[in-house]
Amino acid sequence: MKIEIFGKNYTPSDSLKAITEKKFAKVTRRVEDENAEAKFTVTLENGDYTTDLTLSTRGMTYRASAQSDSPFDNVDIVIPRLLGQMRKQKDIRENQMKGTDEN
Repeated sequence: MKIEIFGKNYTPSDSLKAITEKKFAKVTRRVEDENAEAKFTVTLENGDYTTDLTLSTRGMTYRASAQSDSPFDNVDIVIPRLLGQMRKQKDIRENQMKGTDEN
C-alpha cells in the first residue's frame, strides 16, 4: 500500500509521518489490495490543523477529516473514522450477499 503525507501551509515533521504510518497499520491489515493508495493532507489555517485522509482501493474511496489544534490528535481521530466506514461497507456487502443466498 502506498501512503503519502502532504502539507498545505505546513511541513509535516518526520515524527508525524512515523506516527501516522504506525497507526495506519491498523487500516493496512484490513485492505487486501496491494495497489491501494492512502493520502493524508495536513492543512494549517488560523492556528488549527485540518487532516484529510483519502483511501482509494478497488473502486472504493473512503474519506475522513478532522480539525483540531494538533495534527497528532487528528491522526487519532481520522483513522478510527475511516475504519468505521470500512466496517460499515463490509456489513452492507455481507447483508447483500445473505439476501441473495436465501432465494
